[in-house]
Amino acid sequence: MTMDSQFDTAVAAYESSMEVMPFREHVEAYSFLNAVGDICGRDVLDLGCGSGLYARQLRRAGAARAVGMDESAPMVEHAQRREEHEGLGVEYVAANAADPTAGDLPGITGSFDVVTAVYVLPYASSPEALEGFCATARRALRATGGRFVAAVLNPEFSTDPEWYRGYGMLLSSQQSPAEGTPGHLRAWVGPEVLDLDFFRWSAAAHERALTAAGFDRVSWIRPTVSEEGRARYGEAFWANYLDCPHALIIDAQAGPGAVSDTPAGPAGSTPATPTK
Repeated sequence: MTMDSQFDTAVAAYESSMEVMPFREHVEAYSFLNAVGDICGRDVLDLGCGSGLYARQLRRAGAARAVGMDESAPMVEHAQRREEHEGLGVEYVAANAADPTAGDLPGITGSFDVVTAVYVLPYASSPEALEGFCATARRALRATGGRFVAAVLNPEFSTDPEWYRGYGMLLSSQQSPAEGTPGHLRAWVGPEVLDLDFFRWSAAAHERALTAAGFDRVSWIRPTVSEEGRARYGEAFWANYLDCPHALIIDAQAGPGAVSDTPAGPAGSTPATPTK
């Protein structure tokens, strides 16, 4: 079952942002796809796939099966129209990944080697929704285990209003230590302006949700810049972003065994959460 989404009216801007915003290609995509690694011959599910940007990239990178899931019907419809035109063999499902039962859908349960998500967990408005995303990911993985690779909001992103302005965006948030504190992202994508609400979760909150879902190893990865990006824009251009990136990458692994329904302690890893 799909829901109204703040992304329903943002299809065109989201689709073009990879080309218009340099950091998306040279930092985000470069770092994320490096973290995913070799997926040739593997089955991959992309949660919160939006217009299908990463689902298509994963398929082109050699995924045997690539499926995108998103709660926004307009996003899924756009992705399906592109698939009809391009014929890559990417499948799309309209479903709310925050609902753990999404992981029980036919063709989803226990069907994937890798689950991915780019900027999906920050839109969890409650601990239950955060755990729901993670539970969907775990249920979609094979019984033998697998990986969940997710680009998430850096819990310690800079609240300086100019910090990310050179990269085409502005992040703001209430000054509160409470989990799930609301925040706002404004991004300039050519002539379009994206205004999106998000929620801040600590590294510990992410790890609790992942552990509750059945993941037993969690690593945090800082983004890097591609050689092409460094050559084209120069080291100074990327300095602010690399010093305090707005996003980090989680690589969560699950071994064989039943999916956990009971929250456990946080996974034993040290999150890379830079401060500024």
